[in-house]
Amino acid sequence: MPLVRALGGRAPASYRFEPHYNVAPQQRVLGLTNEPVRELSDLRWGLVTNVAGEPRRHISTINARIETVATSPLYGPLLPLRRCVLFADGYYEWQVRSDGSKQPMWIARRDGATFAFAGLWDGAFENGEPVTACTIVTQPANPELAVLHERMPVVLESVTADRWLSPDRLEPAAALGLLKPADGREWTYVPVSNSVGNVRNDSPDLIAPTDAAPVAPSLFDGIGS
Repeated sequence: MPLVRALGGRAPASYRFEPHYNVAPQQRVLGLTNEPVRELSDLRWGLVTNVAGEPRRHISTINARIETVATSPLYGPLLPLRRCVLFADGYYEWQVRSDGSKQPMWIARRDGATFAFAGLWDGAFENGEPVTACTIVTQPANPELAVLHERMPVVLESVTADRWLSPDRLEPAAALGLLKPADGREWTYVPVSNSVGNVRNDSPDLIAPTDAAPVAPSLFDGIGS
């Protein structure tokens, strides 16, 4: 992928990329951490971290709100030191119909290019084995996408992603300064099949546009609350 090359990412000799079309929490996503050597890896989506003062209690999170990421006892310690990007060429959002039903929408760049979500990472264990887990930073949606949902992931441009992946410590203000809203004019969305609602479905036809009728704009509970 051009974006991976632009960021200096490289794949280990043993790594084999498998595309997925319906990634759910606790599954693996392709990304780069801000380790000095930028090696592609599969990160588990769902950050597991100790709650301050309660080392035996854990909370799993998939999204970190930009409004509180620097001050949260969960994310605040990670923001200066453990940043990552997750690669995708689109993502799903569900828009509420006037009758209360939800229409899945596939959101992607107009040029079809791969992009990078801003994320945070930390170590975790899975079945007794060490894994690298991650969360995606979210922000209020831009006007063009707010008709679908009130929030959206933070997407980084190539140059900004490179700085986000610096192995150096970044003060919270400097890190937050890299999280700029994406230009809504660069994005497009289409209705897709309800089959995406079943995580067992994972095939290219999930992102094929359907002939679903347009949905009236509506907002509902944000992700990552």
